[in-house]
Amino acid sequence: MRRPNALQLFRAGMLALVLASTALGAMTLTGAFEQRARANASLEELATFSLAFDAAVAIAEERRPLETALSNTRNTDGLATDLIATSRAHSDAALLRFEHRAKATGLDQQLNFNFLRMRLKAERARVDSLLSMPLTARPVGLQVSIVRGMSSISETIAPMIVAVCRRVEKADPNLGGKVGVVWLLASMYESALRLPSEVVPYLATGAILSTDAQMQAQRITQRIRSLWDVGEPQLGFSRDEADIGQLIARIQGDYLNRGLPYLTRQVELNSYRVWKATPSAAQILEVYQSTADSIAELRDVYLAKMVEKAKAHDQEALVRMIMSFAMTLLILLGLPLLVWSALRQILRPLLDFRDQILAVSERREVETKPYTGSVPQVQSLFQALQTLRERERERIVADTQRAALSERLRLLSVTDELTGLLNRRGFDAARQSGPPSHLAQSTKLALVTLDIDHFKAVNDTFGHKSGDLVLQAISRVLDTEVGLNGLVGRYGGEEFVVLLWYGELFETQMLTERLRARIEATDVAIGDGLKPIRVTASFGIAFSTRDELDWNSLHQYSDEALYAAKQAGRNRVRITNRIVSTWSDRAPRTSTINPLNAKRWSGA
Repeated sequence: MRRPNALQLFRAGMLALVLASTALGAMTLTGAFEQRARANASLEELATFSLAFDAAVAIAEERRPLETALSNTRNTDGLATDLIATSRAHSDAALLRFEHRAKATGLDQQLNFNFLRMRLKAERARVDSLLSMPLTARPVGLQVSIVRGMSSISETIAPMIVAVCRRVEKADPNLGGKVGVVWLLASMYESALRLPSEVVPYLATGAILSTDAQMQAQRITQRIRSLWDVGEPQLGFSRDEADIGQLIARIQGDYLNRGLPYLTRQVELNSYRVWKATPSAAQILEVYQSTADSIAELRDVYLAKMVEKAKAHDQEALVRMIMSFAMTLLILLGLPLLVWSALRQILRPLLDFRDQILAVSERREVETKPYTGSVPQVQSLFQALQTLRERERERIVADTQRAALSERLRLLSVTDELTGLLNRRGFDAARQSGPPSHLAQSTKLALVTLDIDHFKAVNDTFGHKSGDLVLQAISRVLDTEVGLNGLVGRYGGEEFVVLLWYGELFETQMLTERLRARIEATDVAIGDGLKPIRVTASFGIAFSTRDELDWNSLHQYSDEALYAAKQAGRNRVRITNRIVSTWSDRAPRTSTINPLNAKRWSGA
């Protein structure tokens, strides 16, 4: 029985589902579920943030009854104690709710509640100790220290709030900025509460503000204004809402333009003398705090609206999920079979063909899977691909053989077969290519020509095979000593050349003398039962600069120096006056003598 064309079957099925697929559009079921989960997670994290935020606010507001107590000049500690106890109970309850929420969400592993409670307990004990003192026995410095200690509790809980903010942003990046605005307003309000705390002890006792208190008050004032400058433009959607707009106007008009300047003025007045006519600390605090409350109101309203919008978004996501599920149910019933058929007979083979074509183009092996489907077009493509692979295998074999032969011919053309060194052609090509990168800055060159002394006698006495062994031994010495600092080549017979890219006079002399000494000390084994032989070599050196290089002249000079070395008795290194004077006009007419081997160095 003939199989149906799977591609045609796929087209027919997709045509029947096109209307439902168009209606579905962007509202796919998977996307709807993800959106719902993200919205739900955002609500959960916002709930955690609200509890953490309430705890931080409660701890910050615990300073307000303390400020009231410190601002009074009459003994009203009983009332202050009741207010402080009420405030502490409120902050303890808020902190406990936050801790329970953190444990339920696994956040408690990142937060150190024990340390926070320990700090809170210690600072509260200091407050109680202060309030137990008579009014006249409370040092201003101690009051300031205790107030700052209570303020530091807000700094202790701040990393916890930051950790919760990050979780909110991770759940929904769109909420990251809004949560940041809430935290910014909270920080601004905390700074607004901290400002009078720094100066109330001085104002209440009639003492002149210390320099430290003045600087601290100035820093807090600058921080408040900076936070507002940053946060006010970020209020975003809330600007068009009446209640938010009114609160913004109140902050700008009542607090920033009236309350804050009023307190700042009192700080300035009491910075250099005590004014008896100035308002009392309690009066100053009452005026100031009434204007600062608008910051807390804006913070709370902004947070409430953000949570309200998140809930609305969650409901919208739920509706989208239900609609997507209802609209895609029909498609999901018939689509798996069509997708499986298309994947098995069309898509997966095409992907395999793609990988095979890429492998052929990159000349690498890949597993070939036979096509077992019933789509004629795909079957034809598979057969064509098999033909292409066979042709490519044949080309790879031919190219590999051709490349290997070409490389061998190239090496044979530039390499001396006996010694493995560069031959004359290879040496000339290498020197024209220039030095390696690590010696590219060198401008001086040195050419060393050497010839094995009495090499003909070696061949005549021990045979040409022994002569070949001598050439190989000397080649190894040259290649080892010169390394990457130059080129070594066999120019013909027993003559070798060394081109040094770093051709300083003294270093070249030392290297050449070391080559001479090593060759002289090298034992060349010429066969079993025969005593190793030793040979010597004569060297000639010529110098030049890269800019003024004339290879023929340089080679001629080194040959002249080599001839001079042989004339002087062989087994020595020679530099003629002609070479030195040509290399540098400042060089003397006599050659440089190596003090370590003066007998082997002489000028012509």
